[in-house]
Amino acid sequence: MLVGIEFATGLLGLFLAFPLLAMMRSRPANGWLGLFILSISLLSLAFAVYRRMPQLFGLFDWPLAAVGAFFYCYVRSLAGLGNSRRQLWHFLPLGLFVAALAYGRCRLSGVAILELLLGGATPLFGMLLLGFQLLAGCYAVAALWRLGQYRRRLRDRYSSVERRDLQWLSWLSMSFIALLLLWIPANLFGGIWALLLILGRLLVLYFVGWFGLRQTAVFLAPIGQAKPVLTEQAIGSDATTLASAETSAILAADDIMPSALEPSPDQKYARSGMTAAASQLIGERLARWGSHERGFLDADIRLVDVSKSIGTSPQLLSQYLNDILGSSFFDYINGLRVAHVQQLMRDRANDGRTLLELAFESGFNSKSTFNTSFKKINGLAPSSWRRQYAGRCAPIGQDVATGVSEQTCG
Repeated sequence: MLVGIEFATGLLGLFLAFPLLAMMRSRPANGWLGLFILSISLLSLAFAVYRRMPQLFGLFDWPLAAVGAFFYCYVRSLAGLGNSRRQLWHFLPLGLFVAALAYGRCRLSGVAILELLLGGATPLFGMLLLGFQLLAGCYAVAALWRLGQYRRRLRDRYSSVERRDLQWLSWLSMSFIALLLLWIPANLFGGIWALLLILGRLLVLYFVGWFGLRQTAVFLAPIGQAKPVLTEQAIGSDATTLASAETSAILAADDIMPSALEPSPDQKYARSGMTAAASQLIGERLARWGSHERGFLDADIRLVDVSKSIGTSPQLLSQYLNDILGSSFFDYINGLRVAHVQQLMRDRANDGRTLLELAFESGFNSKSTFNTSFKKINGLAPSSWRRQYAGRCAPIGQDVATGVSEQTCG
């Protein structure tokens, strides 16, 4: 029965892998996902095939040396890092392993190789398998690290990250690690452990089929990638120079070219040209944007949208938020939204409306983000704050560091 389930798992993987591989030229991320699924499929088919045709031993084992690298490159593609020729070194173990297999097959039959690896006092096959499992585990951990980097960059560019945070890919990474851990007792003891490994592979394939086939890459260009243009902006009687991004810098998220590694804080704004006058002007315009234009009510407002509205570059705006306000774009915009929700809750006309209605009206598109942001800023859950402060006037001139002055009285 185990052999039949394992064989069916392998066939399912092949059914998923080949259409993805066919799209590798137009959508590179799908190609890497296809190679990852193909690796799982071949490893699932290996035992069933070798049991009937031991002379083929070794032909289905090459994915052992590359399954982790394929997964890591898939994560890099989705996170907008791309995979240039510099990433080829990740496949050095694969090249060495394939060369060793080819050399062995030239000198010995598949049955002889099988006896050499599994027989004798030195369990060579077990040592190789453990080494490749550790290598794949390192790649899975590296993928989690890259995803953490990606989410930090995401918060500097977007006010809503729910559809872009690739949280499912973190769960897939942890599932991959769990599979690698199951692989050890499955090879040593078989039985229930082998069944759990097969079911785990089947679950991963289903998981990938549900999420991975629908996921497109969310490319993040480095902030300030476009060369800034200096323009004169007159405020009152003074002319202040403020960097303004070229129109080409205002790109839709899905149209931005894949980014390089995120620079360090010192490198990130090294050539920004930020001055004290520019910083003051950005602060004034940002406050007016928040209090009068209220662009934060747009649920999907982006850093490039706000920078265009106030006449500066994404790089300078990001630097102002990070260095002057000590905030990410995500936190800043959601702070404005929280202030707006508070303003609505103080108005007795909204007593009959739910918190979720007020949150959506204020620009939130996720209940979890609303609750987390509200509690982070106020130290209270929205419902608790509403019970204590609904209908009360906000202190005169109160500014919650978001540019919205609350003056509503019940």
